[in-house]
Amino acid sequence: MKNVPLEVARRFIISKQMLLQSAARGSAQEVVDVVRKLGGVQYDPLPVVEKAHYLTLWNRVKNFKKEVLDGALYKERKMIELVLMRQALHIIPVDELPYYYQAVQSVFRRGWIQRAINNLSKQDVQKIVERIKSDGMVSSKDFPYGKLRALFYKGKIGIAKRKPGIFRMPYYCLLSTLHPHLNLQAVDEDTAQKWLVLKTVSAYGLASARHIGYWIGYKVKETKEILDKLEKEKPVMKVKVVGLNGIHWMTSEDFNKIQERIEKTEKVALLSPMDNLTRDRKWLDKVFGYSFSIEYFQKKGMRWQISILYDTSFVGFIDAKIDRPRRMFIIKELAIHYSAQKDVWIKVARRIVDFARFHRATTISIGTKCPKWFSDLFGKLGYEHKDKLVTIAE
Repeated sequence: MKNVPLEVARRFIISKQMLLQSAARGSAQEVVDVVRKLGGVQYDPLPVVEKAHYLTLWNRVKNFKKEVLDGALYKERKMIELVLMRQALHIIPVDELPYYYQAVQSVFRRGWIQRAINNLSKQDVQKIVERIKSDGMVSSKDFPYGKLRALFYKGKIGIAKRKPGIFRMPYYCLLSTLHPHLNLQAVDEDTAQKWLVLKTVSAYGLASARHIGYWIGYKVKETKEILDKLEKEKPVMKVKVVGLNGIHWMTSEDFNKIQERIEKTEKVALLSPMDNLTRDRKWLDKVFGYSFSIEYFQKKGMRWQISILYDTSFVGFIDAKIDRPRRMFIIKELAIHYSAQKDVWIKVARRIVDFARFHRATTISIGTKCPKWFSDLFGKLGYEHKDKLVTIAE
């Protein structure tokens, strides 16, 4: 079994996750290519800050615009939303849907999705389909949400568009109308499972069976069985990461590249809790020595940590939210994971300004749980700041 130094492994993972260099132009095709390489992007509607799928791409695509992703989804239909990995809503390239769909059927069968499908009667299906054929599309205003979602899980209907607003209610149309040439049965389940495991290994560059299984929703034993099949067929191989317990997996192609020098960068990424890199916090802690607690739909005192990645190191996180009416980006807390040099924090502050502007904010409010020197950084960048309120209007 080959050995891989921990720092080499970290840098390779960050590179494969497309966080060392941004895609250059931000075109629709470039966004599709990034999503393809990542093995899908989770759609999450929680509006504490901008929606998670937008932030995932903002960190990886230079000059990313939300409208480009929306256009690829709802107009050009190069991508599609469907409940897939971990029984969560994901965005993927539409041409890969048969593989994703078949690969997660074992996850569906033992989870709540199958129970929802079982509760859907033939009469329910008939009513919804007839209404769609009559009106073109339907929403939860027309039918109970549970019945629509069950038909959605079955791959019978797809999201045709979303209503403007904070939570962006979906409107559904027949999947056969949205993508008439798409055949969800084009691949068998065994082939699709191997495809998705291989896709996940490639997306991370290097991963344990537990991490791969977590991302997809497979049990560890199930994941190991698929990896063993792939190892016999040669696409993947086992490696030992020096300093970490257990076996890790790489594609054979990537192992031949891992010794290539990946230059240090000064890039700062601000990652939501739903980002592909931070979603599995146990794996994050094991490989990068960094983690955080997560709170979801907590009405009072909710924290929504935006992790700060500098090159390949997590320097801490900000607990942030956006006040949309006042166009104010609020940083309630800065938590420092390790003491970085002053020039690093200057770069972090500059990236936070970019982040706030992506939220269309004109000011940044620095909370009492942030050290004084943190607000002073924005002054050093030339922004007016008074009483911990930084003006960033262009």
